[in-house]
Amino acid sequence: MSNDAPTPPLTLRLMDATDLRRGFLTALGALKPAELTDEQALEIFRRRMRSGVKTYVALIDNRVAGTASLIIEPKFIHNGGIVGHIEDVAVHVAYQHHGIGAAIINHLLQVCRDAGCYKVILDCEDDVAPFYEKLGFHRWEQAMRVDL
Repeated sequence: MSNDAPTPPLTLRLMDATDLRRGFLTALGALKPAELTDEQALEIFRRRMRSGVKTYVALIDNRVAGTASLIIEPKFIHNGGIVGHIEDVAVHVAYQHHGIGAAIINHLLQVCRDAGCYKVILDCEDDVAPFYEKLGFHRWEQAMRVDL
């Protein structure tokens, strides 16, 4: 898809197992390759569903053009307030710079508003921070990790 061509209509919805055959792993590969067999991907999808991880897809022409995951966490602090955690935002390389990433993030922000979240957080690389800042995010504190 060239950057000059108009983007066909976009559908945003929760992922279902059939999206694995619609190019989900290829779209996710724009973030980091997921080298899984179809069976492995399906088992991971099922495990994520059971644990409450919501994965959303952006479809164009019945193909996955982008994806992101959302975890809604009820807190003990903040009087039981709710936090949204956005993870694994990816847009297929052929569809980047067409507003798909922004559409996905804005959709997830609305899901979080509807769920009553008091904040939404995500981690990102420094080079994509300006993208998120344009969508209303701001730098806050410091992310830390330990590799096990």
